[in-house]
Amino acid sequence: MSIQKLAEKELQLNSIVISLKGTIEEKEAQIFELKLPEEFKKLHFEYAELSNENVEAIKRGLFLYWFSLSEPMFLTGICEIDQVANRKIITNIEKIIDADKIDYELSWMLSYYKEWDWIFDNYKSDEKFYNALLSSNVSLPKINKGQMLDRGLMGKYWNSLN
Repeated sequence: MSIQKLAEKELQLNSIVISLKGTIEEKEAQIFELKLPEEFKKLHFEYAELSNENVEAIKRGLFLYWFSLSEPMFLTGICEIDQVANRKIITNIEKIIDADKIDYELSWMLSYYKEWDWIFDNYKSDEKFYNALLSSNVSLPKINKGQMLDRGLMGKYWNSLN
């Protein structure tokens, strides 16, 4: 699936989640009934598959992992992310770090995520990634809303911060 189609699918699933009614427990039951966690898991896997050659896929995959643990499932529809797929994304981030090709956007994303460093405890052994996460001190820039359009949940989230 193309990265554009993945973004469209993410937003489609998100629109289902935000349309759900009821208590937290009722929304969670609906999310499981609709198999949304499995769908998000598939999307994350697709990003991991594209992450070998696509920095955008790395950013989106990393975002979905972070988002799955930083926000409650009844708001996201995301329950569990495939750890093998996420390991692939982390490994590809380490390759970018090794090549000294980490871009500004990924740098500020890591700076933002470090506030939730516990989310990445499983990756402490990935020293280059974990050190980059903890040592990144790039301030969140003024988000260019136009640049975040068509970037799935990641773009929607970053746009919500402005």
